Amino acid sequence: MLFGREVEIELLSSFVADACGGDNVLVLTGEPGVGKTALLNAAVEVASWHGARVLRAAALEFEAELQFGALNQLLQPTVEFIDRLEDPHRDAMRVVMGLAAGTLPSQLLAGAATLALLRARAAAEGSPVLLVVDDVQWLDLSSSMALIYALRRLTGASTRLLAAVRTDAGDAFTRSGFRVHEVAPLDDRSAEELLVSAFPAMPVRARGRLRADARGNPLALLELPAALETERGSARLFDLPPLTRRLQEMFADRLEHLPDETRRMLLFVVLSGTENGMALEDCAPTPEGRSALQPAERAGIVRTNPRTGRLEFRHPLIRSALVESSTSDERRTAHRILADAFTRSPQRRAWHLGQAATTPNEEVAGLLETVSQQMLRDGDSVRATATMLRAAELSPADTDRARRTARAAYLGSLLTGEVSGTGRLLRTVPESGARGRSLAVALAAAFQLLNTEGDVATASRLLLAALQSTDDTRHDDPDTVVEALHTLLYIGFYSGRQELWPDIRNALDRVLPDPSDTLSLLGGSFVDPVHTGAKVLAELDTAMDDLRFSSDPVRIVRVATAGAYLDRIGRIREPLQRVIDDGHDGGAVAKAIDALFLLGIDDFFTGAWDHLIEVTTDGLRLCDELGYLTTAGPGKFLRGMVAAARGDEAVVEQLAEQLLMWAAPRNLLTLAHYSSHIRCLHALGNSAFTDAYRHAAAVNPPGTFVPHNPHALWLVLDLTEAAARGGRTVDARAHARAAKAAGLEELSPRLTMVTTAALAVAHPDDSGSLFEEALALPGTERWTFDRARIELLYGEQLRRERANAAARVHLGTAAEIFTELRAAPWLRRAHAELRAAGEAAPSVRSAALTAREQAVVELAAAGMTNKQIGEQLFLSARTVSTHLHRAFHKLGVTRRSALRDALQRAAGSDDQVSG
Repeated sequence: MLFGREVEIELLSSFVADACGGDNVLVLTGEPGVGKTALLNAAVEVASWHGARVLRAAALEFEAELQFGALNQLLQPTVEFIDRLEDPHRDAMRVVMGLAAGTLPSQLLAGAATLALLRARAAAEGSPVLLVVDDVQWLDLSSSMALIYALRRLTGASTRLLAAVRTDAGDAFTRSGFRVHEVAPLDDRSAEELLVSAFPAMPVRARGRLRADARGNPLALLELPAALETERGSARLFDLPPLTRRLQEMFADRLEHLPDETRRMLLFVVLSGTENGMALEDCAPTPEGRSALQPAERAGIVRTNPRTGRLEFRHPLIRSALVESSTSDERRTAHRILADAFTRSPQRRAWHLGQAATTPNEEVAGLLETVSQQMLRDGDSVRATATMLRAAELSPADTDRARRTARAAYLGSLLTGEVSGTGRLLRTVPESGARGRSLAVALAAAFQLLNTEGDVATASRLLLAALQSTDDTRHDDPDTVVEALHTLLYIGFYSGRQELWPDIRNALDRVLPDPSDTLSLLGGSFVDPVHTGAKVLAELDTAMDDLRFSSDPVRIVRVATAGAYLDRIGRIREPLQRVIDDGHDGGAVAKAIDALFLLGIDDFFTGAWDHLIEVTTDGLRLCDELGYLTTAGPGKFLRGMVAAARGDEAVVEQLAEQLLMWAAPRNLLTLAHYSSHIRCLHALGNSAFTDAYRHAAAVNPPGTFVPHNPHALWLVLDLTEAAARGGRTVDARAHARAAKAAGLEELSPRLTMVTTAALAVAHPDDSGSLFEEALALPGTERWTFDRARIELLYGEQLRRERANAAARVHLGTAAEIFTELRAAPWLRRAHAELRAAGEAAPSVRSAALTAREQAVVELAAAGMTNKQIGEQLFLSARTVSTHLHRAFHKLGVTRRSALRDALQRAAGSDDQVSG
């Protein structure tokens, strides 16, 4: 199937079927490998289906000097008609076709003889003829001129020629005024379809890299995977993909005829420019260097970008061809010269020294290790990992080689999605270097265990033992120590086991008394937000503000994670999206998974559930492709929560069971909590309060907040409602008071809202003012689902108190939100309460107004004051004023006296719509 070639297929079909307005020659141009030959094959099939006779030839480079060689190949099937020609034409064609000895005819005579032969064949057979010539750039001039002569005089006849030629070949056909169609590279969508069709098991990240490297070239898309497979795991120079022999020949052919000085200069350009975004002019600033590039420009290897006015390579794979066609000595020489040239740029100098080195060199290895750390902070995760691996390769001492290899393995797991390759890299570590419980080796192994097998017990033992041995050497490798402590925090979080935390806290205090900012934030607001979150709120908010300027995916994700349970992810959606985009572009894909799930958390609480499905689908696919099994837990939890809220029982059971089956044998208590939370929400929506209580209490006992159990923050209202509605009044009050006493209201506006609502549920005698207080909190409108639940709870309480009119307002608002969210079980609860409150069907309202706004406006239009409206609807006068202000804007009025007419217009509009 020709992906993305619908335009060309239609054009060729019209051309073959004589529907192109009289053109009898069509020339397809395009870069090598763009699919011209495949289009010619498609045209041949169409022609055969239309009953045309096809004569075909493919010009060959080594026959380019053979006069009439291509014409001979093309017209061989017509030799039986030569004897029907007049003597001059017959004799000329017999010589051209090799049937008789003699002097080759002139181009004029050869052209006339070709014309006569084609006419003779047409007269004898009567069927149309399609001449197909491929690789016209290698067509000998004699054949070209003979065909052009004949075809110019066959206008209107039933003979057509379809030719394919490389762009800018300077051939006679494109210069002769025939119709030319440029075959463009595939767009991203078509390139993706081709890759998925040809390589269905290829990970999405690999497909993204291939699309970028191939730049829409179909042959490159199909050939590069084989070359990349042979290079897997190597520390390549830049982001230059290796080439197969066929691709090397295709992209290197123009390089062969360049002067040596031009090839040398282009090699300098590639080795110095592609890693740092320099323009070609920056790599060759001298007049001599710039002039050396001119032959490459004339050959079409480089060209001027019309937008920027700067030179660039015509295709990125030419760079690979250039490097692979050079010798190792040529590359090392270039790197040594470039290292001297970049004395003022330590990062570039170290990189080039590393590529020029042929034997272990600790000085260069140390420089590369430093560069790797800087690249990591700059967000260049792929090169950071490759640079660390090169540092390991150049390390003379076994201990340094072991440490740096393990560090590269860890970075691959942490950033670039190479978690499955960690074990392979660690097996290359020299045993002598790995002795003494190397912290770097333990870190890499523990991180792999956590993210793949979920073996937190072994992972924690490895890290704690290794950290114990680093007491006296921690300052020699502080980066590894910090990363080990980060990993310990995640181990503690996923395990949910209280017995691990004393050792983890001791390690934090003992090994690193002054933890990094993200380590401090995660240790405070992520792993135990109830007891220590308030202490780091100011630092957390400052860190989030600073992310506007950060390109470090690790820092962005860690700061976002620190704010996950404190409802702050919405503040940094844009930095998280940058991490996701970087991962999709071949960067830190492992951090992109984390960023996708973090956005999903914000999406759940804000009601953006369709977007949540989108980002978690992406994240779970990456987890499956790359082998991040434990990391998939948050994604499955979020999908399960939406399924629970929407009443999809099959999905609820499937995901809750998957989480529990993965968690149980590995003692991953947090994943078990995820499972319980999903089932709790599903039970609440169906008013199964006893089941809901059981699941919520399994996460956190009522009346207390267990240390290092952050998930309890997301179940405050769930546990209280389940207890209160299930007849466990004592437990409901104990938990609501515990939330108040723990200071949850200090952590975020959402937690203030749900804590206040929990108190209202637990104390129905004082619920009116508490519910009003919860709903009146500024800035809580974005927490859509929680607000709808509180509206429902308030409406239920009002109906029990027989305040049916007020109840209907709150229940109607809840029903509207549940309808928008497609939260079917919760909508059924709201509708059942509405019916019990005396509303048989939803009342006719202006589409622009919420239920509460509608009620306020109707009473205001009847002449009531804000105080009177508030007394009737159980609202404060300030809340009434807020609703009126919003309603004025929606209805397009500025005073109360205009409300009645505005409501009548809105009602009439609704009637027309319903009619």
